Amino acid sequence: MRRGRNLIDAVMPASGRARDLLAWLPVLVLVTVALILRIRLAVANEFPTVDGVQYMHQALYLLAHGRPPFSCFPPGWPALISVPMLWLDKADPMDLLRAAQGVNVAASTLLGLLTFFLLRRRLGYLPALLGLAVMALLPANLILAKGDLSDTTYACGLLVSWLLYDRGRKGASGLLFGLTYLVRPEAIIAAVALLAHETWLRRRPPRAMLLGLMTPVLPYLVFIRTASGTWGLSSKDVALGQSLSAHPGLGYLDLIWSNLRLLAPLLTGMLGLPLVILALWGLIRARSRWLWMLAPLLPVPLIINPMVARFWVPYVPFFLLGAGLAIRELAARFPSRRWPATLLLALLALGGLYQATRDDMIYVKHDTEAFFGLKDAGAWLKPQVDPETIIAAYKPYTSFWAGCRFAKLPDDDNIDALLTWTRNSGARYLIVNVLVTRTLMPVLDPLLQKPLPPRLARRLELVQLFEYDLTEHNTAVYRVKQTP
Repeated sequence: MRRGRNLIDAVMPASGRARDLLAWLPVLVLVTVALILRIRLAVANEFPTVDGVQYMHQALYLLAHGRPPFSCFPPGWPALISVPMLWLDKADPMDLLRAAQGVNVAASTLLGLLTFFLLRRRLGYLPALLGLAVMALLPANLILAKGDLSDTTYACGLLVSWLLYDRGRKGASGLLFGLTYLVRPEAIIAAVALLAHETWLRRRPPRAMLLGLMTPVLPYLVFIRTASGTWGLSSKDVALGQSLSAHPGLGYLDLIWSNLRLLAPLLTGMLGLPLVILALWGLIRARSRWLWMLAPLLPVPLIINPMVARFWVPYVPFFLLGAGLAIRELAARFPSRRWPATLLLALLALGGLYQATRDDMIYVKHDTEAFFGLKDAGAWLKPQVDPETIIAAYKPYTSFWAGCRFAKLPDDDNIDALLTWTRNSGARYLIVNVLVTRTLMPVLDPLLQKPLPPRLARRLELVQLFEYDLTEHNTAVYRVKQTP
């Protein structure tokens, strides 16, 4: 904080309280701007994501039954969503989406402020203020703020857990690590790493932290055992088994390498190459316990899963810390030109960041899950279905807006076999969207014909067609005939 204080003293040589107010004014302005920007983006977004639909259905189940359902999605994020839903209309899908967005707006804004606290402790006021600005305006963070996923809540939980640990609040840190584990199970990797590190240094485990961690973790482990019949750290453990089965032997190494090749460029694409190089330099040279906060990244390449940029977002504050430490160390090698060197390196990092984020800005306003036809089909079906009605589709959006059950179409290259599966699943309706068909399920292409071929018309009845100027949104609603 010393360098920031000196700058403030030069601008306004006043007593302590005035200096404190002046120091907090830019922070307050940035946080306010970040909050307003996120609210506007969230209000403009009226479409959920696939995983978000699963989380929101869990929240409804929790509200209806007082306990979470067993799912591959952990219960922490749905529990947070359910809190604002206490004052909203549980039967309105839009209210459900707004509840998730509201939590994300708050968490994404808070993440910037927490980054300020992280950086100020080790780098000083001005680098911390710059880090706050980066997190406030980072497109990847803005995109998450307007959505319905758990990343920003997980990021805040991980960062606050570290800040508490760093300040010696081991019991509170362990408890929050445990609660964050309920949001994203990989949080326990960072907690266990810190526990092991401190146990090795002190030759005894930090009991307060261990007790805090186990308080929320143990009940969830018992829940998994009771619901599934097996012990596991997460209901997602099955993903690792499936990955090993699909890629046996050395083929598993090919999966890991393939995932790494896809994942690593996403970081430079988000932050720019100069900042990432500085961050890696700082990470290598730091050798501090905060490096364990990056340990939850380790299992990401180990399972079959699309590699996406949002996986990096919770760890960006620590990469900013690494970059700041690198800039300070490198600039110190030029004692007589320390400030010019610091400024040059900072501008290099910011220039790379600006170039990288220019490509991401389009997605801040544009929503890749804006399937108008699927939403309109759900709104049209809502008065005609009940909560137990099953709608078969590739994406769960129509059933989300209709307020009923979803059956995901399996991967199949035979349309007749697919329709047999649809009928046997108990689905009353089948949804066919042009964009989904052309990009994800070409097997459905015969169902885009008008009229349907006779053998398909015997199994399906077109009950509604939604057409748009942009034909990729065109969506057909078929009633599934129960006769073979």
